[in-house]
Amino acid sequence: MRLPRRPVALLVMGLCCLSLLACMTSGPQKTLNAMADALGKNDSAAFLALMDTRQYAANQFNNMKQENRGLDMLDSLSRDLGLGGVDNLLGDIINMEDRLCTAFRRGVSTGEMMAQCRTATTPDCPWVPESLRKARIVELGADAAVASVTTPAGMTSWLALQKRGEQWKVVGRAIMEEEARRYAQAPAAAPAAPAAPAAPADPAPAEAGKPVNL
Repeated sequence: MRLPRRPVALLVMGLCCLSLLACMTSGPQKTLNAMADALGKNDSAAFLALMDTRQYAANQFNNMKQENRGLDMLDSLSRDLGLGGVDNLLGDIINMEDRLCTAFRRGVSTGEMMAQCRTATTPDCPWVPESLRKARIVELGADAAVASVTTPAGMTSWLALQKRGEQWKVVGRAIMEEEARRYAQAPAAAPAAPAAPAAPADPAPAEAGKPVNL
């Protein structure tokens, strides 16, 4: 049976429009869309694959120093004494990357992080699928971009992204655009030295109602 020409033409036009929209989606937005899909599927492995967790951890440590003036003062003093930054002093005590990966695995796989970010009243929890899909992207060049993400609770924060090969990855989170731009344009973190495998430990449950600060 032959189909009427008009419906066939409309179908072809619709497919062309969908293809055009897919091509027009920026590289950074494709990464955020994939993160949204991973959150919706509780797929923590896919979610973490879209991040440079080492660089994200380094930038998160910087966020902690800015939010804690005492830690910032210790950082300045240790550098003045030639001991390196406080991240070096605490390196053997706090493995920020491992802690973040553990928290992300738990938060994504259980759906806990997405639920908390949806209602969080602080601008440090952007991990809501529909918010990531509606992010406002600002490209800073061929290999760097920032994204403004506003949650259903009206909280806005910024994600920093860098292009690694053919894929864009999230490398940091910040409350202010200026800080996110700095993270996005910073050199990539050096790879970590291989360490002996450790037995996985179950993370402590998050306090009820308290947003995950990731």
